[in-house]
Amino acid sequence: ERLAVIDSAQKNITDLASHVTSLRDVLANKQARGAFGQGRMEAIIQDGLPKGAYEFQFTLKNGKRPDCVVLLPDQRPLVIDAKFPLEAITALRESKTEDERKLAAQRVRQDVMKHVTDIAEKYLIPGETQGTALMFVPSESVYAEVHDGFDDVVQKAYRLQVMLVSPTLLMLAIQVIQQIQKDSQMRQAADQI
Repeated sequence: ERLAVIDSAQKNITDLASHVTSLRDVLANKQARGAFGQGRMEAIIQDGLPKGAYEFQFTLKNGKRPDCVVLLPDQRPLVIDAKFPLEAITALRESKTEDERKLAAQRVRQDVMKHVTDIAEKYLIPGETQGTALMFVPSESVYAEVHDGFDDVVQKAYRLQVMLVSPTLLMLAIQVIQQIQKDSQMRQAADQI
């Protein structure tokens, strides 16, 4: 009986190792990782907002297409773009020497700032979009690593009006947006009465 229990536990461990390996393979591929991040963002937005309150792959007047826009009552969309700087963070976590750590930290700064700058330059259009955009980082641990270890990058992003958000923070932002939309609808209904 004990051997049967051990065999069952070993099978569960083998199955779990297989799932972890396949997840690692998905996240190692940039396109698959991008699809994972975008899928996670889409699920959060679709769960929190009614249809018609957002649009995926919306085309701006400059021809650029962010991952998502949330349509706010003032008719200027809030841009949300998913980015997943996993390779740089992984290199930082795996660095063994101080020199490796410095190089990896420099890469994190470069990768995140490139994403932030791209979002600011492509998607923040005066008069067309909101003055702030959200950069969705689909992993709480990667977000925490960037936010805790690279305050200079976070501050530069704030100055460029790009706010980094984790899945939890995106859910909170969506709840606030949902309330803004409800308040606007109530005001419009009150004006009609």
